[in-house]
This record gives sequence, C-alpha cells and structure tokens, in this order.
Amino acid sequence: MASRRRVRQGFTLIELLVVISIIGILVGLLLPAINSAREAGRRAKCQSNMKNVVLAIIGYVNNKSVFPPSGEFGEDPTPAAVAAFLANPATGAVVQFLPGGTPSGNTTPMYSWVVPILPYLDNTDLFNQWTMFSPTAPQISGCVSYFDPTNYLVGQASNNKISNISIGVLICPDDNTIQTGQGNLSYVVNGGFALYHAVPLSWAGSPIDGAGAPAGPLTWAPSVTGYAGTIGVTSKMGVMFPESTYGQGITTRIPWNVRSSLTGIIDGASNTILLSENTLTGVSVVTSPYSNGLPTNWACPLPNWTSFISANVCVGGAGDCTASASMLSPVGDLDGLGWGFANKVGTYANINGGQNLTIEGQYPFSNSAHPGGLNMGFCDGGVRFISNTIDGTVYAKIITPAGSKLPLYLKQMPVEQDAFTN
Repeated sequence: MASRRRVRQGFTLIELLVVISIIGILVGLLLPAINSAREAGRRAKCQSNMKNVVLAIIGYVNNKSVFPPSGEFGEDPTPAAVAAFLANPATGAVVQFLPGGTPSGNTTPMYSWVVPILPYLDNTDLFNQWTMFSPTAPQISGCVSYFDPTNYLVGQASNNKISNISIGVLICPDDNTIQTGQGNLSYVVNGGFALYHAVPLSWAGSPIDGAGAPAGPLTWAPSVTGYAGTIGVTSKMGVMFPESTYGQGITTRIPWNVRSSLTGIIDGASNTILLSENTLTGVSVVTSPYSNGLPTNWACPLPNWTSFISANVCVGGAGDCTASASMLSPVGDLDGLGWGFANKVGTYANINGGQNLTIEGQYPFSNSAHPGGLNMGFCDGGVRFISNTIDGTVYAKIITPAGSKLPLYLKQMPVEQDAFTN
C-alpha cells in the first residue's frame, strides 16, 4: 500500500516571526511619513484659517481706511482721572490692565481686534449683538467689557455669551491649548516693539513657566520730544495698537490713539507682518496670573492676549534706544547690529521660544506648536511659513512697516524677500 505524504498546514514559528518582523519594519518606515503628512495637513489648515483672518482684517481696512485697534479700553471719565490721563498716558486703562497693574473701578477692558472684523469673518450676527456701551448709564459706566453678562438689549446675547462662542477660523489645529466649546484664539497681531506704543513697555521672556514679566519702558525718542516724539517712532514700528475711549457723550480727544493705514506700510505690504501664531493666548484653563484676575478669550483686549512684539533690541544704553551704544543706527548702508537681537537664541523671546510654556499670557512673542517655525500673515494677504532661525535683523525689518522712515539713529535698510521666504 502506497504511503500517504502528510500535508503541512499553516506557518512554522520561524516563518511567522519573519512575517511579523517584516510588517514591523514596514510600519516603522510608514509611521514617520504618516505623521509628517498629518503635520503638513494641520499646518495647511492653520495657514488657511490664518489667510481668512488676514483677509478679514484687510476687508475692514478697505472699508474703514484704517486698521482696527489691537484692543479697546474704556477710560475713567471722572474729571480728575481725565486730567491725569491727558497729562500722562501711563495713568490710563491700557497700562492699568497690563500684568501687575492696578485697574481703576471706572476703567473697562472692552474688546479685542477680533470684534470689529466679525462681519468680515461671516459673523455679522455676533457683531450686531455686541454691546459697546451700556444702554442704562452711557456716561458713567458706559463702556461695556467683553465678559459683562448683564449689559445688553432685550433679545440679544450678552458680550460674555458671545465672546465664549467658538469660532473655528480663529483656531490653528496644532494649537495644543485649545479648549472645546470655548472662545479660543491662536493668532495675534503685529504690535511692533512694545506692548503699548504710548508708553513703550517691553517684556522679559523666560524659559520657566510663570517667570516672564514686564521689563519696563524703553526710550525710543529723545525725552525733549515728549509723548508726541515717542508715538512718532513707535507708530512706525508696528501695525495695530491698543487704544482707549470714553463713554457715549464724552468727546474728549485722546491724542495717542493711533490707527495705521495701508498707505503707512511704507516698506511694502508683502514685506510687513500683520498676523502671527501664539499658542499662549486665547482661553485660560484657570484665571491666568497675567490677566489681573480676568477671564480670557478671543475678545480679551489685554496686550499679552492680542499682540506679538519683538524682543528687546536696545541692547546697550540700559533701554535707551536713542543712545549710540544701542547699535541700532546704520553704518553706511548696513543695518545696526542691535537689530539682530529681535530673534536671537538665548534671549528667551525668539520665535517658538515659548513652546514648553503652558500659562496663557506669559509670552507675547511669536509662538506655535509647529516644528521648525510658524505661520505668519502679511499685510498683502499672503501667508508664509517663517523659520525659527530667521536672521534677527530680517525679522525686525518685516515687523516694522516703515523702517525706512525711522529717525537716523534707528533707520533700517531695505529687506530682501529671499531672506524670509521659503
């Protein structure tokens, strides 16, 4: 009788281990590509959202002929406070609401740059329901805050309700501080080289959570020129600035309110940053120690929540930017060496230097969760990815909209687009 050959079924243990090893190798090769593709997708969505926000701001400018304020504050309307403020802007609402300030009971943080552009973000209904001034006491407590839950017309939502509504276009998908269903914000506007242009306050960054702090005022103009001279310089170094107002019925002019226009972008709209990312703005998980106890969201006008600024470039003269030791004046047709400190590793204020920080409001510099750089929107409507390692002098130039019109001790040379485009 012929013997039957036994038919083997399945894999041997060695064959199975070989197959598993091959699959593991293939997965290991594919995972970086998949992660890279996901990051590219999130970055593209972030760029698309930023593009829409930039175009909304430009839409506002085309309609109003000026940029909106970065934040609006209500001033104390009592006669003594008005007299003190008009003599010294450092006594006003903007400075009072900076970290460590002491807000007056009659001053009000009203709204951020987001509120005026809501109609251009397809949110006209939210804008129409926003309450600027109290319908009950327009001259005393007339300026209504962004978190006020009570002063609104019947049938409308309160500012508190509106400002806590999530608006998707204001969010970068890579922002790791986003809170579901809250008034998140991932983008900030170009404030130049100071948190407040009328009192040029700088900021000291830190690699330690909670250690960033105000660093005092910088001297951008000779003291004999007063606040007019200061504003004449600082208004050429940024695009959008904080301003303040009084309640309805009070017509007192506030002389240091500054609104830029497109014609003021002397160095070119395609060479001037309008918008940047910052993961340390928007909603606070708990009340931030940098917000003077106030809740924060996309309508918060506090400068640390609305704007990004440059690092301190006044490296000499103890903050006196007019001093020759500051190295900001040009040498022949070369820029002063001090501008390089705008993005210099070790200053704790360079691009993406706050990626390991977690407390909202402590890092008013450009910051994202992207590896290698971040998205920035320009005044021409374009959005570009800017490297972490961009030369500080180039970075200072594309922050400054009118560097060619600065005083000689600060004047900047023209910038080449090849120096900041990829």
